[in-house]
Amino acid sequence: MKIAFYNHTSTVSGAEISLLLTARHLTKAHPILFAPEGELLQRARSQGLEAVVIPSFRARLTKNPLLLVIYVFGMLWAGWRLALLMKRSQVDLIHANSIRAGMMASLFRWYHRLPVVWHLRDMPPKGLIGRLIQKLAVHTTQALIGISESVIHSMDHPSLQERCHLVHNGVELVPFNTREKQEMRARLRSELETPQDAKVLAIIGQIAPWKRQEDAIEAFSRLAVEEPDAVLWIVGEAKFRQENERYLESLKARARTLKLEDKVMFTGFRDDVLEICCAADLLLLCSENEPFGRVIIEAMSQGMPVVGSLGGGVPEIIQSGESGLLYETGNIEELTQCIRQVLRDKRMWLALSHNGQERVRD
Repeated sequence: MKIAFYNHTSTVSGAEISLLLTARHLTKAHPILFAPEGELLQRARSQGLEAVVIPSFRARLTKNPLLLVIYVFGMLWAGWRLALLMKRSQVDLIHANSIRAGMMASLFRWYHRLPVVWHLRDMPPKGLIGRLIQKLAVHTTQALIGISESVIHSMDHPSLQERCHLVHNGVELVPFNTREKQEMRARLRSELETPQDAKVLAIIGQIAPWKRQEDAIEAFSRLAVEEPDAVLWIVGEAKFRQENERYLESLKARARTLKLEDKVMFTGFRDDVLEICCAADLLLLCSENEPFGRVIIEAMSQGMPVVGSLGGGVPEIIQSGESGLLYETGNIEELTQCIRQVLRDKRMWLALSHNGQERVRD
């Protein structure tokens, strides 16, 4: 079977990393990646995967009626070109790697007549737009894959429930021995100008308002008074939207206002997440309604404890008090207290570290 793995963007984030991981490990089907030219296809080729370049088109939700019309017509045109390509490529199935990709692949299903599977990696929009997307899915999809129960439950149309399949994101388990971890810890801390004996907190992911990196800064500002050797690494870059770039600037401004410029490190994008997890002491995930939280299992796989926000798919990963700690999203005081607990109680740190690794293996 030839499977067309379709991704509407060439930018690499968690969804694209999971896509490459899946495609690379298929044994009973032949994957072909269809995406605009860019980093995603470059990575695919370097991993020995077949890749096909498609024209790029990016649209987004907007309240501007003129822009909305332009985006709709642009999406229709891009969807038609995709349908023509799929018809010629003689693939057997289209795997759309996001809701937006699913819409593009489904618009002209009457023409290409291929089964379409949507991989739901984000929370679907609500309101009228959300209802229209679900109706399109009802009439065009063979199946839907959700990365968490929370994502699946958000597709609440009765006709879709029996087509939804839960497949949590996975990671390759890369075991580092104690010596390797010590070397990575020393090297990365030196590279990021962080003292070797500092208590390092890390928040890893795309810089965006819904990721709530500001909560990590606020909690850290309280902790820094009590723990003068503590450091916060904010790992990630602002992608996709200008509002994300503005948000990044506001985070840097907040760190300056709190006089934490020398303790809050903005590292930018890093592709050595597992190494970062070996070099830091605690991962924070502050997102509002995180669909899954791939970085959580990456951190837990290396024995780094995690404090995560209570929402979305996070509670499906973290058993609070056993394999990590959960706090109410946006509650800075509770977040700060969770951080204190883990950093000051060595036995708790070790228990969460051990249980987290077991949880990921399970």
